[in-house]
Amino acid sequence: MRGRSDRVAAARIFREEAERAGFSRVGIARAMEPPGFHRFTEWIAAGRHAGMRYLERTAGVRSSPEKLLPGVRSIVCLAAPHRVERLAASDGSAIGRYAAGPDYHGTLRSRATRAARSAVERIGRSVRWRVCVDSTPIAERSFAAAAGLGWIGKNGCLIDRELGSYLLLAEILTDVDLPADEPVAELCGSCVRCLESCPTDAFVAPGFLDANRCIAYWTIEHRGVVPDDVKPALAEHVFGCDVCQEVCPWNPPIRRAGIGNRKRGIEESDPASISDRPPISGGSGVPTRAEWLDMGPGEWRRRFGATALNRAGRRGLQRNAAVSAGATSDLAVLPALPRAAHTLDRGLSDAARWAARLLDERIERTP
Repeated sequence: MRGRSDRVAAARIFREEAERAGFSRVGIARAMEPPGFHRFTEWIAAGRHAGMRYLERTAGVRSSPEKLLPGVRSIVCLAAPHRVERLAASDGSAIGRYAAGPDYHGTLRSRATRAARSAVERIGRSVRWRVCVDSTPIAERSFAAAAGLGWIGKNGCLIDRELGSYLLLAEILTDVDLPADEPVAELCGSCVRCLESCPTDAFVAPGFLDANRCIAYWTIEHRGVVPDDVKPALAEHVFGCDVCQEVCPWNPPIRRAGIGNRKRGIEESDPASISDRPPISGGSGVPTRAEWLDMGPGEWRRRFGATALNRAGRRGLQRNAAVSAGATSDLAVLPALPRAAHTLDRGLSDAARWAARLLDERIERTP
């Protein structure tokens, strides 16, 4: 009985410290292969991961926490909401909501580390632990679902019935044997809005996304030239695509990112609001396509060097902006295209030439 009491007390301490560090949801999963992980291996085997070869290389680690922390017994799964308002520039181009604030990798890691250290200090004995975010090869959505933080929806996102799917995840692996939480019921029901609203029909089955068709893949993960048959699909998207979350009934506008924090007595100015702060906000805070193309390396580092946009990089954003301009007939970028077409970056130069050709054709057709 004493052992059970100690485990429950340790779990309570981890929860309290995680909430104190700014996480809105905390759950505990067993450090074993999570239920449903076979879908990930099937996804890889079907080649649906496109050019993300790192997923293929690390597939064997993602469901095996022991390979990340020998002796691990439990995974403390953490979630924090990010911005829910759309991030769009004055020309209508958009970037993914999660990129609004400082790079979440550092923010989440810092807060989870603070929570782990405080918890271990309170537990008062030697504890081994490791903090993970999505740059660590771990099946975080699967473990989060196993820990009862939500269910994995048909759009592949973890969904919480109060906070929706605009969530950022982190984990604390520990060798403490903590009582595990129970999964929650899947509540998508018969709804297929996400599947039907995808601009590129990227979902080949519920929860089964083909990255080869996904706008987020092409604008964030892909390096180099965007194929011509893919370019028109980018439309207004310059970084990421939130359509499958925008249409989800669990993400209505009234559910702002701070709701879970206010319920817990955390003020909006608290670091718990992962992406409330600049450098990117709505309106004038989001560069237009023309502004992306005119942006030099110094301005990029100053404004966006510490954000999640670094995943694509300055040249990647400029490539995407050029493609988006061609796809949406944005004539404002025309002055910047000749210079972009002569850069050494093949993806950008190809995109600039493609956009210039389409825009010139539009001008010729205009009476």
